[in-house]
Amino acid sequence: MIRPLRHLHRCQAVVLGVILPVTFVLGIAARKSAPTLTNLPPALAALSPAPGGAVGERDHLFTKAPVSVRLWHQQNNPNLYSVSFSAPADFIKPDLMVYWIPGSSGFVKNLPTNAVLLGAFGPQALPLSDDIASGRGELVLYSLADGEIVDTSQPIRLDQVSPSSSIQ
Repeated sequence: MIRPLRHLHRCQAVVLGVILPVTFVLGIAARKSAPTLTNLPPALAALSPAPGGAVGERDHLFTKAPVSVRLWHQQNNPNLYSVSFSAPADFIKPDLMVYWIPGSSGFVKNLPTNAVLLGAFGPQALPLSDDIASGRGELVLYSLADGEIVDTSQPIRLDQVSPSSSIQ
């Protein structure tokens, strides 16, 4: 009983030893290439404005770290604004997102329901809608990975910035 089973298992091992590598090579050769995208679709390209002239900069808007906030006029429309951020490498948290909270809410433990997502923290310009640029509120840095608010800015109003002054 053992000898016939050994013979069967030997034949199976030889067949699998030949078929598996051939199947693997054929599978790799037959797979489709990864799709690439050379240009953004027009709907997404409109969401990433090219900053025009710098309007102002403020370094001490947040209390926990020296986060630098820059306000820009959009290149195609000087009445529209965008904002960008920079900070030292030791401050950057995983998946750091920027939110806008209208009004002056003081200390916030969790994101309120009226918080508006501006985008990911970084040097890229984040577009601001008219109600955000003309209203008073606070910027909130929120870490998605940690699920917590990292820092909250002082109350600010972005549209009252003159080209020669810093963010008010």
